[in-house]
Formats: sequence, structure tokens, C-alpha cells
Amino acid sequence: MRNAYDQSQCQQVLQVYNNPQGMLNQHNCFLEYDIPIFNKIPNTKKIQTKPKENIFEHKIGNDTVSTNDSNQTPLYCLNWLKRKYGRDDFGQLKKQYEKLLSIQPELNINYQIEKDLKRTQLAENKFNQIKNILLAYSVFDLSIGYIQGMNYIVSVLYIHAKQEWVGFWLFVLLIQQMGIRDMFQISHNSLNKYSKILDFYIFRYQYQLYLNLKEKKVQTQLYLQQWILSLLLQQIPFEYSQMYLDGLFNKGLSYFYTVAVSLIKMFEKTIIEGEQIEILMILTQKQNSLLNWAFILSIDWDIEKQDIKMIDESFDSENNIFQISKLQVYQSASLTHFLQFIKQ
Repeated sequence: MRNAYDQSQCQQVLQVYNNPQGMLNQHNCFLEYDIPIFNKIPNTKKIQTKPKENIFEHKIGNDTVSTNDSNQTPLYCLNWLKRKYGRDDFGQLKKQYEKLLSIQPELNINYQIEKDLKRTQLAENKFNQIKNILLAYSVFDLSIGYIQGMNYIVSVLYIHAKQEWVGFWLFVLLIQQMGIRDMFQISHNSLNKYSKILDFYIFRYQYQLYLNLKEKKVQTQLYLQQWILSLLLQQIPFEYSQMYLDGLFNKGLSYFYTVAVSLIKMFEKTIIEGEQIEILMILTQKQNSLLNWAFILSIDWDIEKQDIKMIDESFDSENNIFQISKLQVYQSASLTHFLQFIKQ
């Protein structure tokens, strides 16, 4: 029998389930609650994901700086940044970030960021630096501003980058790479789009689990919003975040869906045996260190970056539908299957 604490959490999830706006509260933030673990998986030997510090060079203006200081940005972060920017751009990027910090953000954003960071464990010792990055982004992209979930992403990026301006531009680049700005604009239709895509890949690769989730009315929107607003970095232990971020920077949203399908598979026992509330709780729990993340992050479900791009481009956000005529143009087995899926 559940204790009073567990019952209160179940009621909270039931309220979410009955809320047509998904997991948003009145402040446009997805609901926060501590999740009990129902399906414990034995701990496994963790891989070492933190690389050795390297001596590297980067240019700031006309000057070339060599360093092996552990307080400087490690090479792998600069390699992420160089997916779009050259070394000659670094000095200008730093100046642009500093200029953004001098601009006053919109009212109440500062308060909301501070409130969220106080309950973000990774931000405890780097509170002001992470807050600065989030404030800068709220000015940089006024149509989005600040949305809860960004605090988890930026916290992880900053701890890797070790410099505010690098963490900021990595965040900008990651949002562009993932192509999820519409999700940060709290669009219900966008949530339906991402949920339908994940439904398809669960249907394709984990058919029995898809049927179980559907039978128990575990709507994808109820957990996916939290997953995608934090890019799953709320669930993944920090020691595996570099491996995960490598996948995101290289493969974009296709890698996110790959890991999402793997997570569904990891919770197979709970999905088959549990009830709706237990399933929702375990899918939205934070920092699940009991899972074999080295294995999860290495699984390949053959979800192609190009297919995700085509599916995304076919979506009519105004009418909340995928345009079949656009999808029929592309010759891809996966897109053919997706067409059949949305016609059901």
C-alpha cells in the first residue's frame, strides 16, 4: 500500500493527466516532483567519460593562447563549438556575450531563473555563472526568453565548458542543432508533433510496449515535454553527459529519439506490469543513476537525422497535422512506414 507521500504524488500526476495543456502549470513550467523508484535496475560499472586535460590553442583577436589550465575550456567543448564557428570567431563571440549581459532582461525572468537554479543540484556551486548564461539567452532570443528546463541544459554545458561565454554559445548552437525552438515557445501543437514522432519509433521498434502504453493510457505528451525541454539532461547522470552531448551535437534530434526509445525499453518491466501512475512516475524521475547509461547511449535504432528533418518539415503547425503530400516526395523506408502510421 502506498504511503501518504506516494498518494499525494499520484494525485499530482493524475491532475497532469487530466490537464489538456499537458504538464504545464500556470507559469508555463512543467511540474516538478520527486519521483520514487519502482523498477530498480542493478548498478553497473560506469565508464570514465571525463577526458584528460589537453594543451590546446585558440585565438582571441590576433593573439594565440596555449593552455593546459584545468579552469579553461577543454578541447572537446571547443570541438563542439567549432561545428559552426571558427577559432577566429571566438574573440567576437566572447564580446557579444558580454554585451548581452549588459542588457536588462524582461521583468520576472531573473526571479524565475533564481527559483529554478536553487533546486538544480548541478548549479549549487556555479549559481551566478549559470544564471548569467540564462539571462543572456533571455535577451538573445526574446521570443523564447527563459523556460524551465533550460536550467538543466545550461548547468551541464557550463560545467563542461568552464567559461560563461563558451557555455552560452554551446547552448545557442545546441538549440539550433536540435531544431526545437517551437517547443520552447510552449506550443501545444509542437508537443503533439514531437510526441507523434516518438510514438512512431516506439511503435516501430518496441511494438508490444507501444500497445501496453496505449492500453494503459500513458500519453506520450505527459512525459515527453519534460524530456525534451531538458533534452533528457534532467534524467542522465552528469558523468555520462559528455557522451550524450557528443551524440546531440553530431546527430541532433535523431539521437534524442534514439535515447528516448532506449529508455522506454529499459523500463519494459514497469510498462508491462505497472499501472498508469507508476509508469508516468518512473518515466519522469530525475537523475536515474541505476540504469546502465553506457549501454543506453550506445544503442542504435537506425533513426536517421535526415528522416527526422523531413518529418519535421512536413508538419503544419497551424493545422496540427503532418502533410502527407510532402512526405510522399521522399524515398525512404522509414518515411513510408511513418506515412502508414499517421494514416491509422
